[in-house]
Amino acid sequence: MKLITFLVFIFLSGVVAVAVAQREGLSADLKAAALRDAACTQAADKEKDPTLEVLAIRTGGREVGTIVEVQGACHCQNTNCDALVYLRSGDGYRLALHEKYASLHPMKIVKQGMPSLTGQFAISSLKMETTVYDWNGKAYKPSMCATVIKRKKVPTITQHPCKTPSQ
Repeated sequence: MKLITFLVFIFLSGVVAVAVAQREGLSADLKAAALRDAACTQAADKEKDPTLEVLAIRTGGREVGTIVEVQGACHCQNTNCDALVYLRSGDGYRLALHEKYASLHPMKIVKQGMPSLTGQFAISSLKMETTVYDWNGKAYKPSMCATVIKRKKVPTITQHPCKTPSQ
């Protein structure tokens, strides 16, 4: 019952976080990195200017990273778009995660000094995959995965093992 309550909280907080996501200024170097890291492979797609949405990752009152969502023809599959997580590294940023999600945002849970992240991958209007990423001191790794199916009142949540990244 606690697991179901926790997963419902994650699902609902994802919906709220998307609605109130902060649109902060994106530095030129971070914008260039995001466009490079999410580059399209087809020449026709490269000509189009993608839209970038930014969400700061904060802990202890300071910004420790940034989530950049890249939206454009070659960056999105249905409602799932390139989501890149950059962490501060010295004076710059380093890419820590690159996946396609309908929503990716930081959680209030902090592990080894970094907030956990939750991503929702939309399969259909009623079904989505939810992944929680925890910081292990070096990288974000999936720690909990579940399929969420929206029902009339209470969603059905089925936890399952996380898939290993193909990279």
